[in-house]
Amino acid sequence: MRKKIFAVFSVVTFSCLVLFSGCTSKNATTGTLTVMVVDYLTNVPIPNELVYIATSYQNLQNHIWVNSLYTDANGKAFFRDLTPFVMYYDTEHWENYGAIQVYAGIDQTTILYVNTPFVKK
Repeated sequence: MRKKIFAVFSVVTFSCLVLFSGCTSKNATTGTLTVMVVDYLTNVPIPNELVYIATSYQNLQNHIWVNSLYTDANGKAFFRDLTPFVMYYDTEHWENYGAIQVYAGIDQTTILYVNTPFVKK
């Protein structure tokens, strides 16, 4: 009798593990990127600066952006749910830019040091 109960319990447990194994697991397909804008001369974060991200330098120059956000009080703009790709980033008032590879499931932070004179676009 005990062998039958153990066998039935084992089959039910194994079946549940096979059927419902993916219900709570999350396969990461997107990544996040935090861009921190810092003044090179004073080493002070720049708040309320519009940061753009694009998939190529040409798209960045032609204003074809994936997303744009303003930096917070700490000079950080947080972009989430990004497709793994090389992202180019730039700001509204500075002539500096950068690029970084975004990876799935990884939170990354990059610093954009702006050192050219403030320019109105």
